[in-house]
Amino acid sequence: MRILLFGPYPQPGQPITGGMMAVVHALARGLARRPGLQVAVASATAGGEDHTVTEGAVTIYHRGIPRLPRLRGYRVIRRKLVDVAHDFRPAIIHAHGAAYYANGALDGHWPVVITAHGVFAEEAKRSPNRGVKARLAARYDTRTEAQVLRRARHVIAISPYIRQVFAEYRHLQWTDIPNPVDDVFFEIERQPRPGRLFTPARIIPRKGADILIRAFAAIADDFPHATLRIAGETDSAPVFVQQCRAIAEAAGVSDRVHFLGNLEKKDLLQEYSRAAAVVLPARQETAPVAIEEALAAGCPVIATTVGGVPWMIENEKTGLLPHPEDPDALADALRQALSQPARLKMWGEQARRAAAPYRLDAVIDKTLALYRHILDQHV
Repeated sequence: MRILLFGPYPQPGQPITGGMMAVVHALARGLARRPGLQVAVASATAGGEDHTVTEGAVTIYHRGIPRLPRLRGYRVIRRKLVDVAHDFRPAIIHAHGAAYYANGALDGHWPVVITAHGVFAEEAKRSPNRGVKARLAARYDTRTEAQVLRRARHVIAISPYIRQVFAEYRHLQWTDIPNPVDDVFFEIERQPRPGRLFTPARIIPRKGADILIRAFAAIADDFPHATLRIAGETDSAPVFVQQCRAIAEAAGVSDRVHFLGNLEKKDLLQEYSRAAAVVLPARQETAPVAIEEALAAGCPVIATTVGGVPWMIENEKTGLLPHPEDPDALADALRQALSQPARLKMWGEQARRAAAPYRLDAVIDKTLALYRHILDQHV
């Protein structure tokens, strides 16, 4: 079977940025390990050059996105994706996200399945302090998402939340398959440092770093050994990044709040190993890969009750679920976790057991079964 994935993939020598890229990377590698499968990825990069590389048994078609792609209706990149499909001749295309990857896949004649990774309309509503350009982009992406869902047939739900939000599209055939986690996260040997809080998330308004820093400042005097380490790209919302740094400075905790930027995988694994807890204070999420990775690593998770998160964390069993947009509630959760190291350890042990559905082989089995079902219908 020839399988073509449409989705973000890291450039050679570059770290993985974002959950969707982590999913595509893991799926491609996992599928390529199975006998009888030929796997390729078509990935778009803003401002990049078109080139094709091979990593192990996976062929990656990197294709550049031109400037102002929305003004062109994403037509250029959609055409490039279709050209890749003509070159690779897949039996099936698996597109990720409900934007140009999905539309490009649906532009062709191949059987298609789409993984819905987010909800543009909800993300836009819960991303404060955005400029005019960002608001216009969000409006365009929301319309594109609706167009994709009207055109699509087979869709993977990574969380029950996705099914609820898109329930109006009654023609869709849903299959429940969670995002996969690379096996290396399950192999992490835990060496947690007391008071060390880790947040693997892009520093953008939706991810709530501003709320987290305020909450951390509220408990900092009670836990003088505590530190907050935030790992994620800082290029998408530089003004917001400066606001977060200013909050830490004004609260007197800038020396204990560390902005790590994008991490290489070995450094990311080390952060999970040493974290006392992972904290994700988002304003909106669907099914964060960072939560899956943390659970697989045996890290208890403190995450806000947004989107699909309550389906992933069992309160006071694998972590804590404070309300979103509430620094006081988040501070209380941090205080509860840091003051009870024995409970943190127990939550971490239960977290790793709860991560079993995210193992790569389990997800690959379900994904291949869906591919075969779709191909049987397409005959």
